[in-house]
Amino acid sequence: MVELYTHLIIRWRYVVLLLTLATVMAIGYGAQKLSFSNDYRMFFSPENPQLQAFEALQNTYTKSDNLLFVLVPRSGQVFSRDSLAAVEALTEQAWRIPHSLRVDSLTNFQHSYAEGDDLIVAPLVEAAAGLSDAELERVRRIALVEPPLLDRLIAPDGAVTGVNVIVQLPGKRIDEVPSVAASARELAARMERDFPQMEIRLTGLVIMNNAFPEASRADMQTLYPLMFGVVLVTLALLL
Repeated sequence: MVELYTHLIIRWRYVVLLLTLATVMAIGYGAQKLSFSNDYRMFFSPENPQLQAFEALQNTYTKSDNLLFVLVPRSGQVFSRDSLAAVEALTEQAWRIPHSLRVDSLTNFQHSYAEGDDLIVAPLVEAAAGLSDAELERVRRIALVEPPLLDRLIAPDGAVTGVNVIVQLPGKRIDEVPSVAASARELAARMERDFPQMEIRLTGLVIMNNAFPEASRADMQTLYPLMFGVVLVTLALLL
C-alpha cells in the first residue's frame, strides 16, 4: 500500500505539487483577515454577561477609558510653585489629546467654600507660579482632606500627583488607541523638557490596550525570527 502510494506521488509529482500549492493558498486565504486588536473587549464573547452589563453602564452614562499622567517631582513635594505650575500646564495641554472628554487634576479641582451668604466655586489652583507660601499651604491643606483628590490624584504624603484624562473613543478605526497613546507620550515628553524638575509616567486603560499590539510587534521583530532560526537549525540537525 505504501509502495503504491509512493509510486503515485512520484508518477504524478507535478500534479501533486500544484495541488499542494493550491491547498496552501486556499488555507492561507484567511490570513488577510488577521489583525491586531487593541480593544480589551476581544477577551470576552459578545454573550458575556459582565461585558454586557459593562457596555450597558457605559451606554447609559459615559465611557471610562482613561489616560493617567503620573507626575513625580524630583524634589519629592507636589505642593511647590514649580510642581503645581507643571500640573497646571499639563492639565491645560491634556485637553488637546484626541477624543479627550474630561481632564481632572489637582489644579482644576472645583473647590467650593462659603463667604458670608455666598457659595464660591473655583479651581483649587490658579496661576501656580505666583502663589505665596500661605496659598501653597492652603492648597496642601485642602487637597489632603478632599475625598475626590486624596488617594486618587494626590498621594497622602504629597510626593506624587496625577492628571487623569477620560477619552471617548468612537470605536470606528483600529488606529484610535495608538494615536491617543502616541499623543499622550508626546505630551509627556514635551512637559518633561519644559519642566525638567518633574518626572512623568503614563498608565491607564488606553496605555494598557496599546501595550498588546506593541508587544506583539516587538515579538515579531525579535522572538519570531529567533523561533524560526531554532526550527531551521533543529531540522538541519535532525535531517
